[in-house]
Amino acid sequence: MPQKNTQEEKVIIIGGGAVGMAVATSLKRHSNYSVTVFSDDRHTAYSQCGMPFVIGREIQDFGSLILRDNRFFRDMGIDLRLETKVDSIDVRKKTISHGNEKFVFDKLVIATGSKPIIPDNLPGTSLENVFTLRTLSDAMEIEKSLSRASSIVIVGGGSIGAEMAAATARRKIETMIISRSTSLLSHNIDPDMAEPVKEHLESMGVKVLTGYVPESINGEKSVRSVTVGSTEFPADIVILSTGVKPQNELASLAGIDIGETGGIRVDKQLRPSLDGISHQDIYCGGECVEVHELITGDPMLSQVASTARRMAGAITRNLTAEPVEFGPILNPWIAVIGDLQVGSVGITSKKAMNKKMKIITGMATGSTRADYYPGGSKLFIKLIFNDRYLAGAQIIGGEGVKERTDALTLAIRKRTTVDELVDIETCYAPPVSMLIDPVTFAAKGALKKMRNKKT
Repeated sequence: MPQKNTQEEKVIIIGGGAVGMAVATSLKRHSNYSVTVFSDDRHTAYSQCGMPFVIGREIQDFGSLILRDNRFFRDMGIDLRLETKVDSIDVRKKTISHGNEKFVFDKLVIATGSKPIIPDNLPGTSLENVFTLRTLSDAMEIEKSLSRASSIVIVGGGSIGAEMAAATARRKIETMIISRSTSLLSHNIDPDMAEPVKEHLESMGVKVLTGYVPESINGEKSVRSVTVGSTEFPADIVILSTGVKPQNELASLAGIDIGETGGIRVDKQLRPSLDGISHQDIYCGGECVEVHELITGDPMLSQVASTARRMAGAITRNLTAEPVEFGPILNPWIAVIGDLQVGSVGITSKKAMNKKMKIITGMATGSTRADYYPGGSKLFIKLIFNDRYLAGAQIIGGEGVKERTDALTLAIRKRTTVDELVDIETCYAPPVSMLIDPVTFAAKGALKKMRNKKT
């Protein structure tokens, strides 16, 4: 990778998550920049996505999630300052402040991530043993409390809430999950696809309440119960998994433009703007940034780690080599809930309806292996087409979900038609697939609807 800077310049990175540390290490490998990272977290370079699986005891301990220790970064020459809060950014003077100290930068990377949304109208959120799960420290505190708990209520039916429900149920803790939406995972999959997820959690012993919000979290010092409707449910622990929002106070106070989603508005090179004019020496990435969705063009927030790493790569290139652009995304997503894998990409039927898009869907149920081969599981497929082009896909099964989601992500990006998907060539072996992949059957179902509509 060619080096853009010939003399040592100072790069300050605010945020020690997936974007911040990836940019920091890449810059030290490929440039002459002096790099300082500020993070208010106690830990860095760890996998947030792995935390529910430590709690579920599929992974041995939280230490396994730490990908690099602090010494690794020091040895690279990175000035890593953990538990250090940046108080302000002065864009004009090109400084950031921490307490009474000011630090000058030549280039600045803002990767402040997101923070949990705590419902304002829910009493009891400040009681002991009421948690959010965002950082490694959060997960460690939850684990400590779980060792003494017999019941847990999880508020929020998104991916983290569902993964945590499966994790605690596996530990034989009485588990309830409450979702204000009428179906689980409503941001990622349609209600007709969410039913197998609900059934799987219930088969693990989880009590699932959809279409409800809790009235209160009860207790004196520590949580005792949660009230839903007129019923009080026991709870030694409550986890609030009610969504996240961009952590953009620093950027906003510095005069940086914030988009309609609450994320930092950036140009195609991930540079923020001030009064509509891009700043040439500041880059932003991760969950604090507003990006655009490929199908609709709408602004959106992405909370998947793969998007963060791609952003980090683009920022590094733009700091060290010829400029590259970060274009609209499809945001492929997957969650593993107990023994069930759930994947999606592109638009959902609900989003299409809100955008008044005319869509036709195709659904199929198949198996992940030949019927006679042991160990297979059901596979549920939903494909969404707009003007004959694939625009969305949702897949649920015990295995093989990631691979199909990745392939269909490429198919959407390449504007694959329903006719092409019907004729797609797929490989076959009894231990890994049916003779005809269920994706083909889903495409055939959509094509049949299209033909019937014409007649």
